[in-house]
This record gives sequence, structure tokens and C-alpha cells, in this order.
Amino acid sequence: MAFSHAAQHPRAHGGSARGRQVSSRRVRDLLLASIRTGSIDADAPLVEEELMQMFDSSRGSVRAALGELSEAGRLVRRPRVGTRLHRKDLGIQLADFSGTNGQSVEIKVTEQRLVPTFPLVSERLDIHDDHVRLVENIFIANDEVIGLRNAYFSPRFDADPTALVGEPLTMAKTIAEFFRVTPGTASVSIGAELSDDRTSQLLGIEPGQSLLSRDVVYSTADGRPFQIVFDRFRADRVRLESDLGLSDWPDRR
Repeated sequence: MAFSHAAQHPRAHGGSARGRQVSSRRVRDLLLASIRTGSIDADAPLVEEELMQMFDSSRGSVRAALGELSEAGRLVRRPRVGTRLHRKDLGIQLADFSGTNGQSVEIKVTEQRLVPTFPLVSERLDIHDDHVRLVENIFIANDEVIGLRNAYFSPRFDADPTALVGEPLTMAKTIAEFFRVTPGTASVSIGAELSDDRTSQLLGIEPGQSLLSRDVVYSTADGRPFQIVFDRFRADRVRLESDLGLSDWPDRR
């Protein structure tokens, strides 16, 4: 049996007439990942011709990618200086708020009080108090607000969160010094949303900007949930990272 194939222009497959791919999105992905991993020197100028060759991409896709990253504030383009990296993303551990490459993150408490309990917290944390503690804080890295957390937990954890302010902080340190429990697991849910007015004010951004949302339930080593948190991170400043062992994945064949 014979099959006939209609001739297609190379661009129909996402390439150019010379076989180069023309997606600026792909160039952005490869460029940012190359900078993060050190394949491209973060302090060196970015040259269009070199990027075209490195990523086998058209000049238009490289130029568009550089322009898009410049508009997003990640690159700076100046005459006689060239195009250079202006700001690197901050990698945040998937279930933590510390930087993946040793970058320090601090908090500032913006609100703390008792609030009437509600089914979500009482069911997820298996507590039956009339009230739960709410602590809201912002995350600060490189002298810039990068995120926001609302945490709910039992009033029996009565430590003062402001004691953790003003120094580099990790979730491990928070669990050890504030909750005084042995850490076990974290159940994480990731999403995205647009910033509302109050959140924008706390983060120092314009309303409607993209945010990463993260809900986490932290449990002790013996499986008792003790805190549920709702985080928001600036999508133009933060990326969430984790190393996962594929051997831990369930077999669903």
C-alpha cells in the first residue's frame, strides 16, 4: 500500500526555511535554564549570533526572546554595553521558603490573631478548638518582597513569630524553634492566580500581576498535621524547585 504526503513548508513544523526553530518561547526557556545552571556566564553579555548558534534558532526568535525578557525586567539592553542579565530568579524549595542555592530569605510579620475555626482547618489539622491562630508574613530576599504567607494552626502553639524576624529563616528552623515538633511530611498543591489589591499592596506590585500560589499541609514525623499555609509568590521573581527520585513514583502500568 502506498501513501502520499503533501509537501509542507518547513515553517509548518515550527522551523525556518533553513531548518532553525523560530519559537521565542523555546529560546527563553533554554536561555534562562542555561543561565541558572551556569552553561551561560551570568555576567557575560548575551550576543545574538552566539545564541542563534547555541540554540539552533532564527535571529528573529532570539531577538524576540531577548526583547521579551528585557520587558519583563530580567535583562537590561544598553548601547555599547550590550544585553546583560539584570536579575536572576530565586529558586525556592518546593515545600520550604529557603533559596535552593543558599540565598537567604527573611520574614516580616504583618498580622497575627485568633480567628474562629472553620471546617477546612479543623478537618485538615484534626483540631477542634473554637479558634485557630492566623499568622500572616511577607518573605523578603535581596531587600525585596517576593512573597506572602497566611498560616493557620492550633492555639497550643503559642510562640511569638516575631522572634524569627530579622535573620535568615528556613522551614526546618521554624518547625524546630516555633512549633517544637519533629518534622515529617508536607502535602503541596501548586497553582497560579492574579494579584488582588491587598496582596499587591503587601508585595509592592500592581494589581493583576501573575502570582504562584502554593498550599502546604505540614505534618509531624508520626503523621499528625500541625499547620496549613497559603503562600503567594511573585511569578516574576520566584520559581519552585524540587529533586524527586523516580523510584518513588507509584507504578501505574
